[in-house]
Amino acid sequence: MNGWMNAPRALGELNRGISRGWHTGAQLYASLHGEVMANGAIGESRPGVPMTPSTLVEWGSATKAVTCGAAALLWQRGRFDLDDPVCRHIPEFAASGKEAVTIRHLLTHTGGLSHPVDDMMPFDEAVAAVCAAPLLEGWTPGARCAYNSVAMWIVAELVVRLSGRRFDRFVRTEVCEPLGLLDSWVGMLVEVYRSYGDRIAVVPQFSLSGAEEWVTWGRPTGGGHGPIGELGRYYEALLHHRLLSAPVVEAMTTRHLCGVYDETLDAVVDRGLGFMLRSSYPGHSYGPHASRRAFGHGGRNWCVAFADPSHGLAVGVYWNGRVDGDTHAERQTALLSALYEDLGLA
Repeated sequence: MNGWMNAPRALGELNRGISRGWHTGAQLYASLHGEVMANGAIGESRPGVPMTPSTLVEWGSATKAVTCGAAALLWQRGRFDLDDPVCRHIPEFAASGKEAVTIRHLLTHTGGLSHPVDDMMPFDEAVAAVCAAPLLEGWTPGARCAYNSVAMWIVAELVVRLSGRRFDRFVRTEVCEPLGLLDSWVGMLVEVYRSYGDRIAVVPQFSLSGAEEWVTWGRPTGGGHGPIGELGRYYEALLHHRLLSAPVVEAMTTRHLCGVYDETLDAVVDRGLGFMLRSSYPGHSYGPHASRRAFGHGGRNWCVAFADPSHGLAVGVYWNGRVDGDTHAERQTALLSALYEDLGLA
């Protein structure tokens, strides 16, 4: 299949970004009711290496949707309740006045955890540091909202405690492999990294991008790597309840926060459990034609993946270029507007 046959306007927008110097290449995946409508790549993934649909790219914070999906699997299996205090399952988390923080607070970014994690900190050390740290000054869990990336370390540790398995292996064997996402990893094995070679993209403006220590660091906040099409297929699986049951997907993607001010983003947002819902904030937008039910997550101002249940649409987009927030909001909105028009959904 021609990867762009059904998406000529979207292709035009991606090429426009290359001409403006916003990115060196891009990937786009879209499926409609489970049928692949676009699966293409343009430009370069690193100097002299063409981008292809099978190039592995960094998902950044879009990884959070996979981290929360892994936790939702255990919720579906009855291993915890959303309003359980986190310290019921991770006793040391109660340190420094965090006894009232619940799992729901972690998933809705209302827990107010402070951020003691340094780059490349091993998983167990990062979790221990978050458990020992206090809440943000003056924070009452559940009373306010602030995008809280560090909370994903504790969500991942819940997966470890309740499954008895390493987080990276749980994601690989319980999420990626069952869905056929065989080139997707949150914490790639070193030998696998070395076997991929030039198949791993390098973002020009980000010095750590593509480096072995970065790609193999299994951080649940943003360490996912794989073709963006596989992340799109993750959302496709959510739409068709191949990973989580319909009631669990509905619960994860309903509006737990609606029109709430996010102190980190300095914007009004809607949130589900781990998912960014369509709202007026450009960084969360899935384009002007997306339905109110759209849910997903973006990453590092260079990728986004989401599902739009009203249209049966699943999308993954990656731009091989890091830009400022305003520029990214412009290219993301324009691209997704064009894609909806290409697919007759506008």
